Amino acid sequence: MPPDGRRSARAGLIAGLIAFALLAITEPMLAIVWDEGYTLGRERRIRSWLSALADPQGFSRSWEPPPLELVQPDGPPPPGREPVVPPSRDQLATRARLLAPEVIAYFWPFAREEPHGHPPFYALLGLAGDLLTPWRDDLGRARLGPMLLFSLAAGALFSFLDRRLGRWAAIAGAAALVLQPRLFGHAHYAAYDAPLTALWVLGVLSFARATEDSSRSTPRWGWAVVFGLVAGASASTKLTGWFLPLPMLAWVAAFRDRRGLLTLLAAGPVALAAIYVFIPPWWHDPVDGVLRFLASNTGRAETIPIRTMYLGKVYRTPIDSLPPDNTLILTAMVTPIGFLALAVVGALRSAVAGSTERFGVLVLLHWLMFLVLRALPNVPGHDGVRLFLPAFGMLAIAAGLGAGDLVNRVGRWGKLIVSAAVIEGAASVAVMMPVPLSYYSPAVGGLPGAARLGMEPTYYWDAMTPGVLSWLDEHSPDGASVVPTTFPTSFLFLNESGRLRAAIVPIPTPKASWFVVQNRTGELDPIDRALIRDHEPAFVLRKLGVPLLWVFPMDAVRAVEEAMRPPPRAFGPSSVETFAP
Repeated sequence: MPPDGRRSARAGLIAGLIAFALLAITEPMLAIVWDEGYTLGRERRIRSWLSALADPQGFSRSWEPPPLELVQPDGPPPPGREPVVPPSRDQLATRARLLAPEVIAYFWPFAREEPHGHPPFYALLGLAGDLLTPWRDDLGRARLGPMLLFSLAAGALFSFLDRRLGRWAAIAGAAALVLQPRLFGHAHYAAYDAPLTALWVLGVLSFARATEDSSRSTPRWGWAVVFGLVAGASASTKLTGWFLPLPMLAWVAAFRDRRGLLTLLAAGPVALAAIYVFIPPWWHDPVDGVLRFLASNTGRAETIPIRTMYLGKVYRTPIDSLPPDNTLILTAMVTPIGFLALAVVGALRSAVAGSTERFGVLVLLHWLMFLVLRALPNVPGHDGVRLFLPAFGMLAIAAGLGAGDLVNRVGRWGKLIVSAAVIEGAASVAVMMPVPLSYYSPAVGGLPGAARLGMEPTYYWDAMTPGVLSWLDEHSPDGASVVPTTFPTSFLFLNESGRLRAAIVPIPTPKASWFVVQNRTGELDPIDRALIRDHEPAFVLRKLGVPLLWVFPMDAVRAVEEAMRPPPRAFGPSSVETFAP
């Protein structure tokens, strides 16, 4: 590695460490969100299987299926298949039996019919905490791996841009990756979307490193292998990850790039091998496994319609399609102004420069793919920008390219613009903590302006913060329970871990004291709306004046239910006459 390369690598390492420090310091402030309970449940099953693999006889003697799990139960089996059930002790007594299809199906609930449609790489990543911080609880351990991967992507991006375009481009790109508030929030969670974003950034960078040396007729084979591993991990995280090579193929075709074609050809077998290793449910029948996975992930309209408020209208996505410009509008609404402006400069420079800025064109193709893919009819459109989160990783790279161009063109003024963008990003994160997923740009008036425009203030139960839990515990009598308006299994972990002492239950009990409603406007039902309209909450969590979560006394809920109950039908003389023979 030349001296400049070593200096950039050291700077990238420092940038990655800074990113990880920011994530680690702020992690305890963030609530457990909707999907994390499912992740914890799946990781527990994998952990059990690994324990059994280490000592089959000892594990089988003590095996009892858990009476209550955080992972969702399987739905009805497809025609011709047996239901997935906990294995017997005899089925766990040897390592060979632990590899049987029915045992794998139970301990690895991944990449099949809903609710287990996602592959398991994100859960394997979460097990890094078992090795590195075994003293922490399940949530703390599960979040460590995703945070490390995201920090690695930030450091790699800094190093790449520093070596190619200079320090200011590197600062802008890495800051845009870490300090976009919504990306910052997701980067903490034990879920799938931020790991996929980090893998996408690493995939683009490794492909570029493999193909960038124009003095060679072949790629750098080591980087081609790295790209294959990253592509395999991406495909083993979400269905979206399978699309990673497509913009590369378009780029190869556009530039007739031999190194790019050879990189893809070399990476393909590596990626396929990685997919096979990362997805044990496919070990026995990979062809059928892929078919079940694709059927599950392309048929979500039949299983999981979700009501979503977008610009004042409720859509039952993916049965209803959001307007085709939703990705452009959402990108403008949730990206800090400075980072967005730098990214637009980088994208325009790449589009105009064309063949002289091949890397920029590659980034632009990836960015455009996500903007188009999510805009297609009947594509799931819930949860804000979560489902096309990797697009914001591409935006961060484009911001670095734009920053490099500005500094080269206007010197000190370019540095001032980059500095202002970074300060805006940092301030945005600081202001929005501990609910960064509720961030909206000042361009639309921030969160208050977005709420007035009919956008959802929150959606992921991220407003159930430690402060809310403390209030519930302080104001709940002994034996009282709390009822949330929807019940992801993450809430079971709150009681299990002691983060919430008051019992949290899915349906009201005679001892229920509080009813908790999150301001996910598309999903509010008539009872929720009547409570918000007509009753005084006991507690409200607000950010910038906008309610994100209300806590109502259960007496108010009972009053609303009583008011909505139809009156008993009265049968008077006229009724008797009507029904008389």
